[in-house]
Amino acid sequence: MNTALKLMLILILLLTVSYIVMYIIHVDENSIGLNIASHWCSEIGLNSSVSCIYMLNSSHSIAVQSIALMLFLFVIAMTVIRMEWRVGAVILSIVPLILFGVVQPQQLINSVSWNLIMFLIGSMTLAGILKGLGLFRYLAMLILRISRGNIYLLLALLTMLSFALAAVLDEVTSIIYVTILVLELRNILKVNILPLLILTVLATNTGSSALPIGNPIGVYILFSTRMSISMFIRYALPLSIINYIVLLLYVVFIERKTVSLYREALEKSGKRLEVYITSYYSEVYNAKVKRIKIGVAILLAFILMVAFNDFIVHSLTNILGVEIDPHGFLSFIPYIFIVLSIALAVPLDELTMIMERAVEWSSIVFFIMLFMLSYTLTYTGVMAKLAYAFSFITTTQTILLIIMLISSSFLSSVLDNLSVIVAFTPIAMLFKNIGLSNDLIYFSLLFGGVFGGNYTPVGSTANIIAISLAEKRKIRVTWREWLKIAMPITSIQIAISAIWIYMNTYII
Repeated sequence: MNTALKLMLILILLLTVSYIVMYIIHVDENSIGLNIASHWCSEIGLNSSVSCIYMLNSSHSIAVQSIALMLFLFVIAMTVIRMEWRVGAVILSIVPLILFGVVQPQQLINSVSWNLIMFLIGSMTLAGILKGLGLFRYLAMLILRISRGNIYLLLALLTMLSFALAAVLDEVTSIIYVTILVLELRNILKVNILPLLILTVLATNTGSSALPIGNPIGVYILFSTRMSISMFIRYALPLSIINYIVLLLYVVFIERKTVSLYREALEKSGKRLEVYITSYYSEVYNAKVKRIKIGVAILLAFILMVAFNDFIVHSLTNILGVEIDPHGFLSFIPYIFIVLSIALAVPLDELTMIMERAVEWSSIVFFIMLFMLSYTLTYTGVMAKLAYAFSFITTTQTILLIIMLISSSFLSSVLDNLSVIVAFTPIAMLFKNIGLSNDLIYFSLLFGGVFGGNYTPVGSTANIIAISLAEKRKIRVTWREWLKIAMPITSIQIAISAIWIYMNTYII
């Protein structure tokens, strides 16, 4: 069976499922139904909530809802089958929306959060500049130098590096350099490095939830809901630190056999490790020390500016007498430091090459198209109907938050976690707008998407990248080996996240 026929059969199956779901879900004229319909009306420019209920349930609406849902599910299905297909699938899905008149082209263009796209391109470019300055390799060598012979210190510093880089840059940048370091340790220690690799991936994903810039999920939620960074610092940063500590303690006290093997390997490979470190400092560090220091300074300044974004914007607004949008200003922060890098260390003619190599342009296209597909689900009423179906489960805020956490974590373990959160966020926004929840519902999605992605090898981008780099070195990562380490740790992290949400709802 050729690929085109397989795709056609998948589309027919998804259309059938989508039509059945949209046909079964009928929005009634009760208080919740009227509230949801009223909100949907405002999205598409209508006024009467009663007529909107009729529109939501009409045969025409069911048809366009089925098409929109089918295309979104198609992208998820293609991503699960083969990650490399996701960009092609999302482009293929946009064309029918235009041809069938489901949504007007200009509405799709306006639905994209260009602030987010600008920020992602700038952040990826800045990461490429820092790489060229030798910052990441320096941090890796510093860890090896400090932790010589002490396995517990090595584990703590290595996972801390994974956590910190993911939090202040992004999970992709973090996992690339930490994975390279882990693979180098394999050459030195001559031992099975797979448990250590999985541990660093889990630490990377955990750290990526600390700040909104660490994970595409956090960036998407930040710009879509227009929350302040201070809310992330209040709700996400403490939990991510707690979950990191839990992860480290689990490894030290539960995975003692693995730790013991690494300790023995370190003792046997002390001389090789010493040569490796000495070679770097004598041949590389001394030649690049000025550039490395510039990289450290730029990274620290970038972190501080992002953290104090709201305060800076408020001050500029008062000084200039012009209202400045915090999210708009945040989008341009990476570019401020790109210019600073050009002034201090990077030749101007190298910037184009750095952007070509550092920016994941295929991912940028995927994000843009995914925004459009997500808006289509909202515009056609798919999200309104799904929100109404969710409301039957519970109208209690705490239970709703826990359900969103668990359902998003479960789906993120087997599907692309960004796609899951893009689908769930409009529902969460709808619940908040009609008074069934508060801002914590967005953090339920963040924690569910990020920590749920830890469950399986395909749960997040960081997982897939680490596995791909390992396979290039002939290291095969099986689901069994991954689940053995990741499942208990991740389950504990999800449970702690649920407790954290409950505490912030009723106690803190």
